[in-house]
Amino acid sequence: MALANKKHERFFSTAGSDADKVSTSKLAEVKDLWDKDVASGSNLSLLNDPNLGPLIYQMQQMQDELDELRRHIVNDVVGQTGATGATGPQGPAGNNGSDGADGTTPTMTSLSGSSLPTSSRGLSKGKLWNNRGVISIA
Repeated sequence: MALANKKHERFFSTAGSDADKVSTSKLAEVKDLWDKDVASGSNLSLLNDPNLGPLIYQMQQMQDELDELRRHIVNDVVGQTGATGATGPQGPAGNNGSDGADGTTPTMTSLSGSSLPTSSRGLSKGKLWNNRGVISIA
């Protein structure tokens, strides 16, 4: 399933010359206020506001969700390196792989991709890897 188009729009820009560009000094001022509120615990008083409280709650839920997505992508998608496959037997031609164990050239039906790594991370150019069931070349 493909990723759907985004539905949100930015609140402000930090670069360029668009009308919604906020100055770096204003961002620094707001960040300083936020840091002071967090350090003193004052940011939690926003939860007591009957209008802002539910909004702040939902924003925290979205932040938790984004953190979990980031964790999943970094640890489960990008950070995984598949197991290294076993070294196969060397045929009579030596370790150059020109012949199989019994002196014959293997056919595609006798090859298995089950021991291929599941990530291209760390592979040298031209090495095969299992990309969710599709054999890919690094």
